[in-house]
Amino acid sequence: MKTTLLFGLTILSGVIISSCSSKEKVIGLRQNIHHDDFEYSVQSIDKTGQIGNLRPHGTFYVVVFQVENHARRVDHRWNNDVAYMTDETGARHDNDAPAQQELNRVKPFDYKKEYVTPAGETETTTLVFDLPKEVRQPYLQVRGSLLMGDVFDGSQFKRTKIKLF
Repeated sequence: MKTTLLFGLTILSGVIISSCSSKEKVIGLRQNIHHDDFEYSVQSIDKTGQIGNLRPHGTFYVVVFQVENHARRVDHRWNNDVAYMTDETGARHDNDAPAQQELNRVKPFDYKKEYVTPAGETETTTLVFDLPKEVRQPYLQVRGSLLMGDVFDGSQFKRTKIKLF
């Protein structure tokens, strides 16, 4: 009994250590960030200097963001803060909610404050980020809490970023 428990703890420790040591991964457009039963991707990106009546402090990055739910039974709840952008300096940039809502007003895309993607379904939204003009290497990353499926791939979703340049 003690040997089985010790063996189990050793295996668990190895999984935890390996989950902390996975390497950064850079992927491209239409490639997926895997997070448990969920896949996140950027389908397209555009840059603009104006959305409706709004002007950015720098440049608006308009990102079509897709969520695929590969679970068999569980809905996936997420919101517009699920993704953020980083740049070559490491600065984080969050979704600009007023710009996103203005974009939905002038070019409707079914904006919601919260999304519930049913098991086996795919859903998209459009996110808007206001990045400084001097940013040359933007990446998109996702937020999320550790789920059971993440233990086995070292929480790779936390270290995967989508190259947007």
